Amino acid sequence: MRRFLLTFIGIGLLLYGLVYLPPVREGLIAPFTDGLTTAAGALIRLCGGQAWVQGNVLTIPGFSVRILDLCNGVEATLLLWTALLAFPAPWRYRIWGILVGMLGVQTLNLARIVSLVYLGVWKPAWFHWVHWYLWDALILMDVLLLFLLWLHRLPTPVKSHAPAA
Repeated sequence: MRRFLLTFIGIGLLLYGLVYLPPVREGLIAPFTDGLTTAAGALIRLCGGQAWVQGNVLTIPGFSVRILDLCNGVEATLLLWTALLAFPAPWRYRIWGILVGMLGVQTLNLARIVSLVYLGVWKPAWFHWVHWYLWDALILMDVLLLFLLWLHRLPTPVKSHAPAA
């Protein structure tokens, strides 16, 4: 447990440190956030709504949101990746967890963005509370659930049944 905790802290510091470097933010995170905003707008249009996207701004009739850092799911994804990389498991399971985990976190985050933009139209007084408290808790619970499901899928080590001496 101690090894996991120290590895978790080290990997977390490394990943979060890398993500906050200006070239990474500008070259990777900003385009990812714009793409997430575009995906949210496309999802709204696919479901029959009206949506306009400009960079990281999503607009529907009556409300607009700007998808910022901490709202793009990157930090939650990194938290999951940190746990997956720190846990002693075969690399193929870690890579599988990283890919499926990112998909899981970002799918829920996409639902979060769409729900919040509509909440901004229907119940604007609730927007900030739901955004900062309810959805943050749900995203963190998603990260925990994905990690626990990944742990459940790991192969159990085979124990030797050698006779006791």
